[in-house]
Amino acid sequence: MKKTVRFIVVMMALMTFVSGTVAMAAAEFYLTKDSQGKVSIVDKKPMEATSIVKGPFATKAEAEKAMKDVQTAKPATTLPSGK
Repeated sequence: MKKTVRFIVVMMALMTFVSGTVAMAAAEFYLTKDSQGKVSIVDKKPMEATSIVKGPFATKAEAEKAMKDVQTAKPATTLPSGK
């Protein structure tokens, strides 16, 4: 009887640890830009570091706010050369 209770307690502790670890791993959001210039939010770090616009963010709400800031930012203008 004691072995069964101990087994159940250990299994519950392991399940709690694993579910917490998975939740922590999924709690990163990034703003990425594809080859056509479209900015999107992803929940995993992209393989290509050059596609990351901003991030990581702890919540999706933070990523959405940053996405609005990126989309409303004016593109850089180039000054005419002195030639």
